[in-house]
Amino acid sequence: MYEDNKIGLVLSGGGYRGAAHIGVLKAMEERNIRPSFISGTSAGAIIGALFAAGLGWKDVFSFLKQADVVSYKNYTFQKAGLLDSSKFVPLFKDIFKEDSFESLEIPLFVGTTDLIEAKTRFYFEGELILPLIASASIPGVFSPIKFKNRLLCDGGVTNNLPVEPLIPLSDNIIGVYVNPLQEISDKNLKSTRSVLLRSYLIMRNAISKKNLNQCDVLIAPKALNSFNVLSKSNLDQIFNMGYEEACIQLDNFLEDNH
Repeated sequence: MYEDNKIGLVLSGGGYRGAAHIGVLKAMEERNIRPSFISGTSAGAIIGALFAAGLGWKDVFSFLKQADVVSYKNYTFQKAGLLDSSKFVPLFKDIFKEDSFESLEIPLFVGTTDLIEAKTRFYFEGELILPLIASASIPGVFSPIKFKNRLLCDGGVTNNLPVEPLIPLSDNIIGVYVNPLQEISDKNLKSTRSVLLRSYLIMRNAISKKNLNQCDVLIAPKALNSFNVLSKSNLDQIFNMGYEEACIQLDNFLEDNH
């Protein structure tokens, strides 16, 4: 890309499908593409924050593989969720030298959902760790986070591809979306779970459609929906899907804009 281009990178939520984001980071590094700004929600916010803090894609991938999220130690019976989100604070304090957005090497925007005001709320300055954990606090699974008199949860509830902060700052935007809809038939919709999951994905895609169209490069591997967002068992495969799709889309864009 042009040397003086400001590149915005936006990373969607998607649990452990976020390994695909890391594959994209590898493909970008190979093409000497470094983002000037990053925006993310949920898994995308966490991966974006680690990269913005100066970790290479290999270290980010190691963190994702080693982080023990769904552990009995994190279960709670006193908060609105199966897992206590506040118990992840020490994990991130080991990673970030300072608990502040200002300490990051790349400016970062973290999308959260304000449960009281029912809207997306972005954080980009001041304290980093609690907004970051809030952004990934999937309702019903993780308890919401109380932060500065607000009750926050997963940013993907209201905005799963938070491109808005990047639009006035970037010359080109690279979007990575790990919840694309697959083509299916009614044979795949025989159970309550399958119908609920399909409905949830349709809702997420409807919310994200406008923002998907704002990206100059869109990386959205179609086969990712076959992987459970809370399962670590296929991380290498998911990583490779993100990498391979990124190689195709980035090369196409570079060729068109040469």
